[in-house]
Amino acid sequence: MGTEVLPASVNARFCSYCGNPVPAGSSFCPACGAAVGGTTPPAGPQVNSPPLAAWGGLPSATFPQAYSATGAATPGSRDADRRALSAVNVAAILALLGAVAELVNLFPSSSASSFVTVPSNSSGTSLQVSASTLELIAATAFVGAVLAVLELIFFRRAFRALAPQDSRFSTPASLVLLALVAIMIAFLAGAGVFIILFQAVACAGSGNPITSTCFSAGAILGLLGLLAVGAILALVGYIGLLIGIWRLGARYNDDSFKAGAILLIFPVLNLVGLILVLLATKKARANLESGPYPTAFG
Repeated sequence: MGTEVLPASVNARFCSYCGNPVPAGSSFCPACGAAVGGTTPPAGPQVNSPPLAAWGGLPSATFPQAYSATGAATPGSRDADRRALSAVNVAAILALLGAVAELVNLFPSSSASSFVTVPSNSSGTSLQVSASTLELIAATAFVGAVLAVLELIFFRRAFRALAPQDSRFSTPASLVLLALVAIMIAFLAGAGVFIILFQAVACAGSGNPITSTCFSAGAILGLLGLLAVGAILALVGYIGLLIGIWRLGARYNDDSFKAGAILLIFPVLNLVGLILVLLATKKARANLESGPYPTAFG
C-alpha cells in the first residue's frame, strides 16, 4: 500500500509555526500571524510554541504558551499604594506635632528648670517639687504620647497596606506594633510615677520639701524599671519604623525617604527628616497618579 498524501487544504488547517488551528480559507494563522505556508510571523507579540514539524507533522493538542518571567513580581494595586502614601502623609504630620511637644520638654522655661530640687538640711535630704511645672510636664508628656501612638498607627497602616504586595514591609509592620505596645507600657509606668509625685506634693504641700513619709521610693523605682523596659521595646520598634521608611525610599525610588529615616534618629534634626518624608510622599503620590501603573518600583 502506498503512502497517502494529504491534500494541501488539510495540511493548512494547522499552523506549521505554532501548531494552532487555522480556519479554512485563511492566509495567516490567527494565533501567531504566520503565513499558512510556514513563513516567519510578522514582528509583534508571538506565541513561543514548537512548530508542527517537531510533532512529526501531525495535528496535535493545543501547544502550551511560554510566558516571560519578566514582571512576575508585579507590584500591588494602585489603590494599595494610594492608601499607604496617604497614611504616611498623616503619620508624618502627627510626628511633626509630636516633635514640637518634645521640644517643650527638652527646653523648658527658666521657671520650670528648677521644678525638682534636692535640698539638704540638718534633718537630712528631701525632695522638693514645683506642682505647676509638674502639671506642665505631665500635660506635654500626655499630648506627646497620644501623638506618638497615632503616628505609629498610621505608619503601621501604611506598611500593612503594602505588605501583601511587597514582603519587605511585613517586618516593619510587626515591629511598629511592638512599639505601640511598648509606648502603652511606658505611658502607664510614667503615669504611675506622676501620680505618686502629685500625691507626694499634696502630702507635703506645694513648694515644700517632700520627705520619705510622703512617698514610697520602692514604688517609684519599680515604675521607673517598668518605664525602662517599655523604652527598650519602643526603641526596637522605632528601629523597625525607620527600616520601613527607608524601604519606602527603595520602593518609590526616592532617596528623600532614606535621608529622612536617617535624620529621624537625631533630636531636633528629626524635624528636617519629617519634612523630607512629607515632600517625598507628595512626590510619590504625584508620580503614582500621573504615570503608568505598575511603575518601576525598586
